[in-house]
Amino acid sequence: MGLSIMVDMVKLPASVRAYFQAQGKIGAAKRLEVITPERRSEIARAAAMTRWANRAEKTDSIKRQAKKGAK
Repeated sequence: MGLSIMVDMVKLPASVRAYFQAQGKIGAAKRLEVITPERRSEIARAAAMTRWANRAEKTDSIKRQAKKGAK
């Protein structure tokens, strides 16, 4: 379970959320230093494919619902 989901579920105080957000930014900066450009490209490609797959699923679901409503 990702941190953002957990934060929404637990309703942490604003100061705690700000701390986690700051830590995430530090972690992201360190990760950029360590990961090769090729690996970053692989990660970005996988993320884009996931986004497009999710979008296709949502579109298909909407189309199916529209067909059911048209009958």
